[in-house]
Amino acid sequence: MDNYIQRIGLLFLRIFVGGTMLLAHGVPKLLDPKPFIEALSSNGFPLPNIMAYLSISAEAIFPVFIILGVFIRVSALIAAINMFVALFVFHLTIKGDPFASFEKAFLYMIIFTFIAIAGGGGWTLKRLFDKK
Repeated sequence: MDNYIQRIGLLFLRIFVGGTMLLAHGVPKLLDPKPFIEALSSNGFPLPNIMAYLSISAEAIFPVFIILGVFIRVSALIAAINMFVALFVFHLTIKGDPFASFEKAFLYMIIFTFIAIAGGGGWTLKRLFDKK
């Protein structure tokens, strides 16, 4: 019974955290990357075009992998690193923001790190295809 509950918990975590990242951050930046690139550039972020598209991929492509349950650990690690950079490089170092301005990046970083460590649980596409 405990294993069943853990699988449900990890599935919900993957769906809701990956979905929130995808819909709230990834898709808007993917559809219109220019404001994000300009924000990075105007705040002195190094290599703003390259970094913007790396960040957009971490917020739009890798959450889909996490939701579906393929390449979960690698995808979650990439998303966690993206949030680490957003938190420590952009918000703290470059902008000097207070905690309230970067708490979402902090929470995403912690949750994606947890998923990278714990894996996706039993209900994943990878596991479905591995059984064949």
